[in-house]
Amino acid sequence: MLVDASNLEVYQQWDDGFIIRRMREDEGQQVIKWFSPRRTMSSDVEVALSVHNKDTGSFYVGELNGKMVASTLEIPVADDVRYIGCVYVDEQNRKLGFARRMLTTARDISDCRYNASIIALDTRPYLESLYEKFDYKTVCKSADYQGVVSACVDGFGTEVRQV
Repeated sequence: MLVDASNLEVYQQWDDGFIIRRMREDEGQQVIKWFSPRRTMSSDVEVALSVHNKDTGSFYVGELNGKMVASTLEIPVADDVRYIGCVYVDEQNRKLGFARRMLTTARDISDCRYNASIIALDTRPYLESLYEKFDYKTVCKSADYQGVVSACVDGFGTEVRQV
């Protein structure tokens, strides 16, 4: 059952012990640890948590029996655009529908708060099948690059190349 999300700590709870609640600032480090093996991630989540306006951005934690097991965030980017990212469920709790619950709750709360018609999602390959279940379509792909970026090529500009 979805509850009124304004100024609540717990947004939704189920009989199996799974709850979705507001992420606390100190929990951003756990999200960074979850994502570090998959991709390079700076302290963007930590910074976002410390400066976000609780009325305009939603950082969610999925908790099972008192333990943080899932995350997602939803941030308005413009009047009609919102970003959803950091979708994660720990390995021991996958295939139980928790990611679906996280995304559905974030979407439902955001739909009540904003009139956003465009949703931007992380475009990581391991998330595409999940997003397709919500009828989201991939319109572009991203890539992570590591290596040296030349600061000056032919007098101006930058050149980024895979190394």
